[in-house]
Amino acid sequence: MVSFLEKRHRSLRNGIHFGQDRCLEIGALVDPVLRRQDGNVFYADHLSTDNLKKQFSWDPDFKFDQLVDVDFVWDNHQPFKECVNGSFDYVVASHVGEHVPNLIGWIDQISQVLTPNGQLRLALPDGRYSFDMKRQTSKLSDLLAAWMKKSYCPETHLVLDFALNKVDDQLVEEMHHRYVQDFDASDLPSQFPFHEVLQWGERTLDPTHYEDVHCWVFSLNLFAKFMIVLTEHDILKVACAGWHEIDPPHSYEFMVFMTPEMDKEKRVTSWKKAYSQTKTNLVFSYSQDLEAITQLQQENIQLREELRSMYASSSWRITALLRAIVKWLRK
Repeated sequence: MVSFLEKRHRSLRNGIHFGQDRCLEIGALVDPVLRRQDGNVFYADHLSTDNLKKQFSWDPDFKFDQLVDVDFVWDNHQPFKECVNGSFDYVVASHVGEHVPNLIGWIDQISQVLTPNGQLRLALPDGRYSFDMKRQTSKLSDLLAAWMKKSYCPETHLVLDFALNKVDDQLVEEMHHRYVQDFDASDLPSQFPFHEVLQWGERTLDPTHYEDVHCWVFSLNLFAKFMIVLTEHDILKVACAGWHEIDPPHSYEFMVFMTPEMDKEKRVTSWKKAYSQTKTNLVFSYSQDLEAITQLQQENIQLREELRSMYASSSWRITALLRAIVKWLRK
């Protein structure tokens, strides 16, 4: 059976002629959709490869040997077209856009480095199926405010909404196997205790602090609805070039492709079509014993605490060399 990850890659790569098309992937990290060996492929990120290694140095499970070599660094403090060389036929970003504080400005700047028939291809989590399922759906007013302010960091109220309502990843994965009707996601336990939520918010009071959260919570239908307004008022000049929803609820994402379009009527019509063809009532819910859900959540918390204590122990540090030798011998 083809996994949803394979379906994602196939959808994002579909129609690209790697022998002739110039391609760029943003935020590929260790799992690129576009591979360097495919052809004319480049990578962009907010940090250089060396600095990305430093950023993830805290994570012992990070696959440093699989990290792509970043060609262009874009820290959002300068125009994207000044950070890259030339234009691109395809720009791909898989699960990046939801983290971008100024999503409108981000899409606009990427559209400026596309060839006339080029495409920006995004994979975004569907808030109804991901760990954002308890959160408020994004508001156009919040998107516009971030665009007008040229926000470089997530706004405090969005960070608090994330911290208050994020559902534990393992719990969501478990619940995906228990799909039935008529369950209120608001009954699910949140991942973080309240005192940690306040700490998340307090960190954002430093205007230079970037808190890595999902800033935006969309479904494809809601995204298309916002794009109708944004393209009608010339804030964005891109048309919908295609879209995919991958087998909900067994996956948790949608894909949307967009291409530069100066004709207002054409671009607005394209987004109206996407809006009308996506189902607003496509939601899934769960019938599950809340006590069992809570118990699973508590077990996850307990396991994380035990792992944290183990990593902090003196015996773990003392045996580090021995573990490294054993790992080397197993290769």
